Amino acid sequence: MSGRSIAQLVRTADDITIDEIRGKKVTLKIRWYDIKGTRKSEKFSLTEKDRIEF
Repeated sequence: MSGRSIAQLVRTADDITIDEIRGKKVTLKIRWYDIKGTRKSEKFSLTEKDRIEF
């Protein structure tokens, strides 16, 4: 992920999808385009009390 945090990726995201829900955990799939126009994606697992700023 080259040192980028989930908050930074959310701001530059092209697409955010809820990939999976299990109990109190949610997996988000975040997609974005890099400087060269290549599509990148990363999955993040969040628990019930985690917050993301948009």
